[in-house]
Amino acid sequence: MYRIVQPLNNNAALVKNERGEQSVVMGIGLAFQKKKGDIVNADKIEKIFSLKSSESKDHFLMLLKDIPLDFISVTYQLIDQLSHQYDYPVQDYIYITLTTHIYCAYKAVLDQTYQENRLADMMQAYPVEYQMAKEALSIFRQKILRDFPEDELGRIALHFINAKGNKPAEEALKAETLQMVLASVEKELAANGILRTKENSKFYDRLMIHLTYFIRYSDKEKDSTSSLEDMGATMQIAYPKAYRLGTRIHDLITTELGMCSNEGEKLYIVLHIQRLL
Repeated sequence: MYRIVQPLNNNAALVKNERGEQSVVMGIGLAFQKKKGDIVNADKIEKIFSLKSSESKDHFLMLLKDIPLDFISVTYQLIDQLSHQYDYPVQDYIYITLTTHIYCAYKAVLDQTYQENRLADMMQAYPVEYQMAKEALSIFRQKILRDFPEDELGRIALHFINAKGNKPAEEALKAETLQMVLASVEKELAANGILRTKENSKFYDRLMIHLTYFIRYSDKEKDSTSSLEDMGATMQIAYPKAYRLGTRIHDLITTELGMCSNEGEKLYIVLHIQRLL
């Protein structure tokens, strides 16, 4: 049995069960004229998305502020489906990064501003991730936009490559250490003319969320691979300013926390900064 915590629209609601576990449920008319505390009609539930933590809930609601619910539901569902199908554990932040990416790509295609990326082909090095990306792209084309470019294969694969993980570190990083490192990152951004504004707040906040996950959950012994290094060389040419700043931020974090260099994370930071620029 689910009780409504917050109606999201007529067809979706944030709910909790008898154990207090929160989820988002979807179905036609499921939340119509419903209010907090009302019981959801089980017969109307078509989809359920489990929110494993308060962070998951906050991130879902954050996405909902500026991304249509159908993009969120399709992306969440395919991540769950593919990670289970391929026994491929992912860190939670992929739900944010991939959903945001797909929505931005969708708008770029419609606005005719979509640009081909200049990323190296990693299909041979990452066959599983590319197969997952192939299936994901097929789903996105069926359910969101038929004209998603083939170029999206590499971008989607990179999301899975970067988010692969087992379990979070046994000991969470202390809050004060996390805030200290993020403050250093903000200072570095400001020194390069990037401040949080009303206009860039969405992209700025998502960069900081990504860095929070990187700092808290990255494997300190994880190192880069040759194919990611090849991709880094390509991105260095394509996005020189973002690459320089992204590298400085990556090195700042890894040096401060005693982590090994992580090329995949560095490339993600570069892409976030390129979007801000």
